[in-house]
Amino acid sequence: MKLSNLMREDLICLNLRVEKKRDGINEIVDLLARTRGITDRDKFLRAIMEREKLASTGVGEGVAIPHARTEAAKEMVIAFARSEKGVDFDSLDKEPVYLIFMIAAPEKPVEPYLKALARISRLLGKKPFKESLRKAKSPQEVIEVIKETEK
Repeated sequence: MKLSNLMREDLICLNLRVEKKRDGINEIVDLLARTRGITDRDKFLRAIMEREKLASTGVGEGVAIPHARTEAAKEMVIAFARSEKGVDFDSLDKEPVYLIFMIAAPEKPVEPYLKALARISRLLGKKPFKESLRKAKSPQEVIEVIKETEK
């Protein structure tokens, strides 16, 4: 499974202008709802926030991966948002988040969802990948960076 196949240009925001975690999550959920990445905005938002209550998905090093499995997602999609100033995401390292990948997935099957989460985590562990995402000038370039890294 390739992450680039789960992403679309209309699910990418390169100028997230919020400071707080909840605002950032809301904006990305709105993006998913506007582009029909999810079928029920409120249900998906509740699922994301419930997941955040378990532990922050701000994994550190400027990265967050909020995710949820819910019937509000008919198929798995991944949205991406980038913040220039950083978002206070209650990250494990207490540092601001600049890169956010949000996964919306149906309840079942679970395996593709777990694979996508693992693959994003693995790619984000590569400093050149993160640097390329931070420099990308367009949604198309974000997808190209992901495709190149997945080779």
